[in-house]
Amino acid sequence: MNYSYFFKYWITILLVSPVLLFTYSLLSSDKIDITFQLEAFSIFLIFSILFALPTVIISIGFFYFLNKKEIKTSFIKAIIITVTVLGTFLTLFLISSDIAFEYSVFYSIIAILSGAVYTLR
Repeated sequence: MNYSYFFKYWITILLVSPVLLFTYSLLSSDKIDITFQLEAFSIFLIFSILFALPTVIISIGFFYFLNKKEIKTSFIKAIIITVTVLGTFLTLFLISSDIAFEYSVFYSIIAILSGAVYTLR
């Protein structure tokens, strides 16, 4: 079982997505306050890691189960990416329905790209 795929996949999502959100926030803001933006980025990074834990645990469960069944790699990747996208949206929706769609888009893009790029086996 290749847990390095899982590690790279989640580290990429949890580090790159907040950077994209930070950049988007800077570019879409009328007034740029870099100190506030960096504070918000730090807080968002910490909370994104904490709130991702349930989705990570569920994804590991699916990964372990599907890998034991010797299912095709492409199908396992598709399931893991789907669980990630749905889990991220659900978590953000439970936190605040106002930010759920906008923030989920960034996480989903990174999840799809990193899930496709990294090799599973």
